[in-house]
Formats: sequence, structure tokens, C-alpha cells
Amino acid sequence: MPYAQRILWPKQLDRVREVALLAMTQNVTVYRREDAPATSPSVDYGDDALVFTRTVETKRLLVKGWVSSTPTPVQEVDSGAIVTVNTYTLRVPVGTDILPGDHVVIGETTASRENDFTVSDTTEENTWMPMLACTLRHRE
Repeated sequence: MPYAQRILWPKQLDRVREVALLAMTQNVTVYRREDAPATSPSVDYGDDALVFTRTVETKRLLVKGWVSSTPTPVQEVDSGAIVTVNTYTLRVPVGTDILPGDHVVIGETTASRENDFTVSDTTEENTWMPMLACTLRHRE
């Protein structure tokens, strides 16, 4: 690639990634969503059930991440009131095994489920990636 078309050289991008890793201090556990077989004894009437299993990434090592929240104004349809909701973003190292639909737990699991999220999307297809960013929503 000619010099004029480069944003960063590969070594420079590695340094940017090293800086991004410094902010990733929270423990993140990623669970892959898998459909249970319909013949499972715990499933009545042959309906599909969901089973969450740890991904290969979290079995091998502890994934560190960085979660941020951005307040977003939303207008309610019924009343017309402007309400502020939070948009959560999880940043993890490039190459982390995480996909839309995965369940993530930030920190330790608690009964309140305030730190349980579902991944809405990822920036995996991006061409210039200092880190992988995932949009989260609270798990329902």
C-alpha cells in the first residue's frame, strides 16, 4: 500500500492497541447462545430452549474489558416526554470471541442482574480497529 493511503503503520496500530488495553480493567465473561436439542428432557412439548455456555475465549483466559455508558435522549410515543436512556458500550481486545446475541457478565454475577447484558452488535468488520466495540443492552 502506498505511503499516502496509510492511516497508521502496523507498528503504530499495535501501540494504539496497547494504550487501549490499559483501560480494559473489568472482568468480562462471555456466554455463547446455543439452541438446546428439542429432545432435551427439560423441554416440554418439543419447544426449543436456550442454553448459555462459556465461549472458548473465556475458558482459555480471563477477558478484560472496558464498559462505558452514554446517556441518549428518547421521546416516548404515548406521552411525548423526552426520557434519557443509557447506551452501553463494551470494548474488548481485537480478536475476542464475541458475537451479536452473546450474553456477557461484567464483573461478578449478582442476583440483581444489573451487570448482565446481551450483545446487540460488534464492530468486528471494521478495517481499522484499535479495539473491538460492542453495543450492549440489559439482559431481559
